[in-house]
Amino acid sequence: MPAPGSEIPAAQPIDLATALARMDVAANLRQVSGRGAGVHPLRVYKPSVPETEFNKRFPSPYRVESVSIYEADRHHWETDRSYWQFMQNFQYVSPKWGTIEIPKGFYTDFASVPPQLHSFVDDDSPIILLPSAPHDFLFTKQKDKNYTRGWIGDVQLSLTEVNEVLTEAMSFCGAEEWIRDGVFLAVEIANQGIKNEFRIGPKLL
Repeated sequence: MPAPGSEIPAAQPIDLATALARMDVAANLRQVSGRGAGVHPLRVYKPSVPETEFNKRFPSPYRVESVSIYEADRHHWETDRSYWQFMQNFQYVSPKWGTIEIPKGFYTDFASVPPQLHSFVDDDSPIILLPSAPHDFLFTKQKDKNYTRGWIGDVQLSLTEVNEVLTEAMSFCGAEEWIRDGVFLAVEIANQGIKNEFRIGPKLL
């Protein structure tokens, strides 16, 4: 995150892998959860909501296509990760903010999770794969909004609110609270340098 096609400012957004690695979140999560480094507590996932509720939150098919390393290189993207392109529109319906629509053609690298955190969250973990899509989209600079971030239609969210969208979506995918708290802390602190590219001020809701 953010999407490769976004306008990159002097102070770039920090992706999840970098944020978590910088903060040594693995050690912090082990301390908070009381779980050892060798334990894989999230290998078996349990839905946190009924299927009907889940489908209300993620109503569209999740269809993406991988981007080859050659295409990534042509776009001058870092080739140390995988990139994906949405083959049709994808939606997350937030109970707080309404529908966030990720358009067909949108590029993302999803949540690149460092190896030291794989005992908590894998790269392809169901608890973060779908939620990373609206988060990536909200981090993308919008040309028609003076290259600012955090837009859902004509409503602009703050950095904190955008990060809350991520953890809110994770809650529907079965992420435990301590995992959500760790992820939120990482992306919130790591991206303070671009905070002013989102809405500044008190919470809207």
